[in-house]
Parts: sequence; structure tokens; C-alpha cells
Amino acid sequence: MREIIDTPEAAQPPAPISQAVRVGNLLFVSGITPFDLDLKIAIGDFDAQMRQVMANLDAILRAGGSSFAQVAKCTVYLASQRHWDAMNRIYAEFWPDGAYPARTAVEAKLPHPDFLLEIECVAEATP
Repeated sequence: MREIIDTPEAAQPPAPISQAVRVGNLLFVSGITPFDLDLKIAIGDFDAQMRQVMANLDAILRAGGSSFAQVAKCTVYLASQRHWDAMNRIYAEFWPDGAYPARTAVEAKLPHPDFLLEIECVAEATP
């Protein structure tokens, strides 16, 4: 069974994607960007963008029957490696027990010139 997950609690960018797709007990979350609910971006402020991405992820995970504790794998795309330390500092806050998911982080050209990061993940979803 395949279920599309879309929640008004997270930004829905003007692109032909679902926020997430649930297949069985797995939740595949699309690349989540730093748009707020009004589709605005904290331009040039990495910490604000990272926190917005994580807030969007939290809302989507909850809508899909999951949580940060159930995330198995994350992929982090950074516009610049200079944000590596800040990303790790904020990222760690969401797994305070240190039970981090598997993760890949790469520097990449992102689809919007003001994006400083994008994160996608796969999580277990509770039936």
C-alpha cells in the first residue's frame, strides 16, 4: 500500500513532489527545504534555515506516523561545507540520546539560490 503524506504544518513548495510517501511501515521524506509556511526563506542565516528544515521534517514525520526517533537514514545537502559545524551542532539537538540515524552529508548545488541546505530521510512509521 502506498500513501501520499502532505501536511499543512510544513511548507509545500511549488514543485511536483509529495512531502513524503509511506509504503508499508517505511516513510520516505522528500528533500525538505528551508521554506516557512509562507514560502519565505531566512536568507543567509544558516542556523535559521537549518531549524526551519528540521521543523518541517518534524511536521512531516508526525503526519506520516513517525518521529525523529524512528529515522533510519538522512541525507543532508549543504550549499557550502563551511556550514558543516553548524549543521552538526543543530542536527545533534534532534537526537539528544545520541541514537543518530545513518547519515550522508555532501556539498551540492541546490535548486534555489538562497537555499543553504536540504535534508531528506527514510523513517520507520508506526501503523
